[in-house]
Amino acid sequence: MNLYLVVLGGRMPGGHVEMHDVRWVIGDTIESTLPQLKKEWIGCTLGLHIDSYKLIRFVDGYRIKLVHAKEIDKNEVNKLWFINLGGYKTGEMLEQHHLELVVAPSAQKAKWIARKKWSEPISQLHKDDHAEIINLQEYSVFLEPDSQGRDDGIIPDWSGYWVIP
Repeated sequence: MNLYLVVLGGRMPGGHVEMHDVRWVIGDTIESTLPQLKKEWIGCTLGLHIDSYKLIRFVDGYRIKLVHAKEIDKNEVNKLWFINLGGYKTGEMLEQHHLELVVAPSAQKAKWIARKKWSEPISQLHKDDHAEIINLQEYSVFLEPDSQGRDDGIIPDWSGYWVIP
């Protein structure tokens, strides 16, 4: 099983612009996650599409493993965090966003680490959303220290316009 971070795009009833959401899903392949992504979308399913996705393998020097939920140590200090930062650029109408995955013991520390990773000049930098990624279906995220200290970063494995049937 693999963990994927996916950016979905689609319409909301009454909306004037395309909306986006970020989901983390598990599957053997990205294609195997399509039913789950469609099920989790809160808007109109007609025109629902993937804008980008990333297979999550290494974050901040940890290998991301999925294990059956009953096998995980609930007292593990570090957790995998999703952080969505927001901020503003002069001359831009829309708020800018930056997504990060970080390993940290708390939400406060995770937000601090994520802010350090956004190198773009931005004003009024702030946290819009955060979530601890622990349990997905019958699996839990296990952080295994990586002897090579790898981090895949947040660059997508694929981006474009992929309609979910």
